[in-house]
Formats: sequence, C-alpha cells, structure tokens
Amino acid sequence: MPSVFLAIAISLGMLLASLLSYGIAESFIVRFGVKLIRSGYTGLSFWKNVSIMTTTVLITAAAHLVQVALWAVVFVLIGEVSTMDRALYISAQNYTALGYGDIVLSARWRLLGPLEAINGLLLFGLSTAVMVAVMSRLIASRLRSQLRSFNVAAESQELYRRSECKCRNGEPSLST
Repeated sequence: MPSVFLAIAISLGMLLASLLSYGIAESFIVRFGVKLIRSGYTGLSFWKNVSIMTTTVLITAAAHLVQVALWAVVFVLIGEVSTMDRALYISAQNYTALGYGDIVLSARWRLLGPLEAINGLLLFGLSTAVMVAVMSRLIASRLRSQLRSFNVAAESQELYRRSECKCRNGEPSLST
C-alpha cells in the first residue's frame, strides 16, 4: 500500500513539473503569436499564416517530447528501467495512451503508467485548445485584411463613380 501513495506522489510531482514546463512553451507560443499579429505579419499571406501554424505545432510537439523525456527520467531514477531508450519507449506509450503492452511496469510502479497517460491526455487537450486559438486568430486576421481590402476597393470605386458624374455634368474632374 505505501508504494501506491509513493506512485501517486511521484505522479503529482510530475504533473506539476509537466504543467510548469509545458506552460513555459505555451507562453512562448502566445507571446510569439501576439507579437506577429500586432506587427501585421498575419493577414492575407497564406505562407505567413502557414509558418505561424507550423511554428505553433513544432513548439507544441517539442513540449510534448520534453514531457515524455521527463517521465522517462523518473522511470530510470526509480530503477524501473536501466536504459534511457527503454524508458523513453515506455514513457511515450504511456503519455500517448497508446499502451502496446509489450513492456509492462512492475507491480510496485504500474500505477505510474495510467497516471502518466492522464498527464499526457490533459496536455494534449491543452495543445488542441492553443492550436484552435491560434488558428482562430489567424482566420480573424485574414478576414479583417480581406474586409479592409474590400472597403478600400469599394471606396475607390465610389470616388471614381463620383468623378465620372462630375465630368458628365461639366464639373472639373479629380485629374484636372
């Protein structure tokens, strides 16, 4: 029974460490996105928007890999596995809730697997929310840019129409 509490304590500590390191990565994404949007980098350019989404996905994927590595270090430190590559494999299975089952944790530490899966699922949910938020901002920015372009074109057409009317009525045009 004491090993269950130890596994839960380790898992809670890892959840907090995961949230902290993941929060740093997501904070970077938010700052990066806000800076680009405020600078006018986003908008009508398809490739600029693709580069922002690609950067967001890559940073998020790197953050998840860091989480898997943190859990793998725990597996090595508690003596559950002897090599880092084996620990990374077990951790990736647990974190993604894939669970092949070809490598099983010992009875003492088997609770760490599902607890890591909970950690992974929570952070995947947060990642989805961040990517949707970034995508929503890009869509809104693109629509605003298109609306501005449409309004400029409409104003130009209106000015042209007015100048044509004035020319027909014998008034000097804008070009004279």
